[in-house]
Amino acid sequence: MTHPDPDDLVRLALDLLPEGERRGLMAHLRSCPSCRAAYRAHLEALSALVPEVPVPGSWEGELRERLRIRPFWERRRVLALGLSLGLVGVLFLGGLGVLRWWEGVSARRRFFDLAAEPGARLMPLLDPGGRQTGWALRTAQGEVLLLLKSPPPPGRVYQAWLILDGQRKSLGLSPTPLLEVGPLPEESLVGVSVEPPGGSPAPTTPSVGRTRI
Repeated sequence: MTHPDPDDLVRLALDLLPEGERRGLMAHLRSCPSCRAAYRAHLEALSALVPEVPVPGSWEGELRERLRIRPFWERRRVLALGLSLGLVGVLFLGGLGVLRWWEGVSARRRFFDLAAEPGARLMPLLDPGGRQTGWALRTAQGEVLLLLKSPPPPGRVYQAWLILDGQRKSLGLSPTPLLEVGPLPEESLVGVSVEPPGGSPAPTTPSVGRTRI
């Protein structure tokens, strides 16, 4: 049995194939368990790229506790004040979450727009345990971009590295899931670590993703 190009399975998961190629590939998946498993793995990895925006809810419990011990005629005033303060808190904290979410969405949109261009090549980023943590993209022009599934922890940044003869050379920092590291030679080994703002001269954490692109 002839199997499709692995990059075509990635493009199928991203819905980037022309309709004719998509139908042909789907027909192959129905009869090929190994390709079907690879396709499902790509879908699972992509589904994790859309984070949930947390909405804080602790203010509601505190408000209910206060209402429980107050006379009825005071509860309406407390309820109105509590709801107002709660709404402000949700809008403020939720707004920060939405801002981070929007930055992530914008980064992913740019990444997948470039991935859809002819000649683009995608590879999975893997952590030391073999789990997929993102994607590496080489455009037709030789530019390399890295996209992690999730943003770095609060107060930290991602730092990309070129790994050559056991040495690490910094390729740049990003507070978002997207790192644009510029043109690199074919078969370059790249990795990503989590670092303090401003970056580090060498990785200070284990790799969160690595691939040869």
